Amino acid sequence: MSITIQDFKTRLQSKIHSGTLNKVQDIYNLIFEGAGNVLNAVDPAETIRIVALSNAVYDDVYNYAAPADLKGKKVIDIRPQANRTRSDNFLQNYSREFDQYKLNDSFAIENNSGVKTIRISKNLDAGATLNDSNTLTENGTWAADGTGASGLTVDSLNKVSGSASLKFDLAITETSGYIENSTITAVDLTNYVNTGAIFVWVYLPSATISAINLAWGSDSSNYLHRSVTASHDNTDFVIGWNLLRFDWSGSTAVGTSVNTAIDYLKVTFTYDGTVAIPSCRVDNIVARLGTIYETVYYSKYLFQSASGTWKEVPTADDDVLNLDTTGINVLLYEVSQLVSQELQGESMASDINYFSDREKQQIDDYVGNNKSQAIKPQSNYYRMPYMRRR
Repeated sequence: MSITIQDFKTRLQSKIHSGTLNKVQDIYNLIFEGAGNVLNAVDPAETIRIVALSNAVYDDVYNYAAPADLKGKKVIDIRPQANRTRSDNFLQNYSREFDQYKLNDSFAIENNSGVKTIRISKNLDAGATLNDSNTLTENGTWAADGTGASGLTVDSLNKVSGSASLKFDLAITETSGYIENSTITAVDLTNYVNTGAIFVWVYLPSATISAINLAWGSDSSNYLHRSVTASHDNTDFVIGWNLLRFDWSGSTAVGTSVNTAIDYLKVTFTYDGTVAIPSCRVDNIVARLGTIYETVYYSKYLFQSASGTWKEVPTADDDVLNLDTTGINVLLYEVSQLVSQELQGESMASDINYFSDREKQQIDDYVGNNKSQAIKPQSNYYRMPYMRRR
């Protein structure tokens, strides 16, 4: 049984002595406040959602966009979309422990500058390394275009993988610059055609870099290419290291590339050209196959519009509560307390005490019948060194 905000307001009016909500300044905001208090107290079963992660999950790739309405860290399950086995059993770690060990079948919820991320570690197909970017000449020869990009060298200090990264500068007045390698050891990417993706770490020293293009193929006349303007997990570029994903599906073909022998790479940086940009970097270019995973979680959106769009704040009388009978009662008694406090009636204190007692009873009943299924974060105080994944 779910009801509209109008139905809820009608029930709410019967709880207050004046019988009207006309003196309440912003009833929608008050209901929203009450909803937040209820969500702090219980994990409503009616708010469970099952949503596929926005990106496939890849081996050795850890950051993924969390659902926008994920309630705190309240994840119930992470599971493959198909062919689940008993080994697909994820446990939640605290952020530091996850980053230290990255144990198989583990995850952590992490917040950074207002962006919530699910960090997932899952042993999957290891992929195919195209170039580890540790030297200029060990696997083919890297060169800068000499106009937009120059000063190509190896940086053994600032890197994300292996022993080094490739560092170069972007010139003022130009708007693009690239590095390329046309003689890498040929790699067979037949299994990745239209299903895989190529990952590249790039270091962006300036916010004026707007896009990165990756070309891969047989030579400079026969290749595929794709541009991206955001990191792998769909977050904006940041100054520093960014993991980029170039999906094969949807890439643009130039000539005819031989997918059984990919031996050409080109990384192009697009920027506004108003200032020179020193010390850009590229590291670890790897093709990977992904697996679609779903998240099962508690939503912080306690309402939905008449058209079915879930929302955090009610804004119309025909919005619907994502609660069943007992859950509605919990919210009703919580909002009744807030309304009583705002109206400041003669019997305010006794009313609040009554509503508070009734709410506690309803919460006990609700929790008794709807135990939280969220996976609690856990930490182990000691791990043997061999348990570290990478």
